[in-house]
Amino acid sequence: MVSIEEFIEDTNKACSTDELSSLLGGALAGFGYDRFCYSLISDHDSLNLKAGHGILRNYPESWMKHYVSNRYVGNDPVPLHCFRTIRPFTWSYVTQNLKISKFQKRIMDEANESKLLDGMAVPIHGINGELSGVGMASSAGGVELNEIVINKIRAFCFQFHMAYTALLTAEENADGGIFLTDREREVLLWAAEGKSDAVIADILGISYSTVRFHINNAYNKLSSNERIYAVTKAIRLGLIMPSAVSERI
Repeated sequence: MVSIEEFIEDTNKACSTDELSSLLGGALAGFGYDRFCYSLISDHDSLNLKAGHGILRNYPESWMKHYVSNRYVGNDPVPLHCFRTIRPFTWSYVTQNLKISKFQKRIMDEANESKLLDGMAVPIHGINGELSGVGMASSAGGVELNEIVINKIRAFCFQFHMAYTALLTAEENADGGIFLTDREREVLLWAAEGKSDAVIADILGISYSTVRFHINNAYNKLSSNERIYAVTKAIRLGLIMPSAVSERI
């Protein structure tokens, strides 16, 4: 299974969207998901792109044609739920816990019949309300999830999205003028190690509110409102190196 560090390095070097798609497919396969579908759920003015389902994917083409011809786009409860949450969620959560219509239940049942099993979605909320997401499924089923696995998958998807948008905007592999203070780098480094804000405060000998102050400043500079997104973006831009923390433990 590829590590997140290897994935960041490989996707940063990718020269095409096909290469990025292959890298994401390989990473998700390591968790048991051999099918994925990356979509722009809302318009992305920052990329000058309209919303589009399945921009990059390896879902069965028969399912994609069926999905479009039956006008499931705009009615699928999975991308619709992405507007209401920032956390990854399983498709079974949608069918078992949300109030969905008979038509929406039909979409989910037919996906299951098309061997898109044990589905999960990762919402990716960006600037100015932009929303994209990665849907994934197993053609064999039997995927085992826990909180650690879900967060790892989330990190891979966030990095993929950043690499994709960077490729489209011809972003150079540099910090783009973003400057983090030493303390902001330090709290992000510990966040990358999975430490909570309270634990970071204890480690650094500062108050919880001070940790929150520096975390929020880093979020603003990285145009992020989400912890994992901020951490993976800082790693991608070379602003922090988690190994620097590991060496000190």
